[in-house]
Amino acid sequence: MDFFNALSGNIAYTTIFLLLLLCGLGIPLPEELTLLMAGYLSYEGAVRLEPMWMVCVAGITIGDALLFLIGKKWGTKIAAHPKIVKFWHLERQAKIKNYFKKHGTKTIFVVRFLSGLRGPAHMLAGSMGFSFWKYLLTNFSAVLIHVTLVAGLGYVFGNHIDAVRKDLESAKHVVIVIVLIVAFALFLKYSYSSKKIPGS
Repeated sequence: MDFFNALSGNIAYTTIFLLLLLCGLGIPLPEELTLLMAGYLSYEGAVRLEPMWMVCVAGITIGDALLFLIGKKWGTKIAAHPKIVKFWHLERQAKIKNYFKKHGTKTIFVVRFLSGLRGPAHMLAGSMGFSFWKYLLTNFSAVLIHVTLVAGLGYVFGNHIDAVRKDLESAKHVVIVIVLIVAFALFLKYSYSSKKIPGS
């Protein structure tokens, strides 16, 4: 939270874009949290809402498209790798491919809202020779909705995020005090126990 709070202006736009680009590439970063904070930064006035919205859409769309192209070029080789086949055997891969052929467009749209399934779905679409422009249009439509909803929540409920942040700051100090008290109590207990005569 403190990291995001320090952002403003062009640095904020660039940071959010890069984070979402990496999310799109399948790097395990908190995409929804990044979108929420993009909306929150707009609420705070650190950035303008409309440009930040476009930055979010661009970052996710480009990252997803790059992952699709990676799947298109190397997806088949990756899927055939012994370590992958060990956990995702060829029979299961075949079933998923058959399903994807029938429901590919719908799948691409739906997985945009399912964290953890996005990356594999984009790579799979690429590896199966799915039309890039059809993929891009379908995914872009879902990204528009996703960014508007999640970043919009960060913007609309920015005042609540402020309250939560203050509560977390207060809670942090309380936790520190409790930890110190417990540590001191354990120290006293250990010191008392070590001074006792064995067998007494």
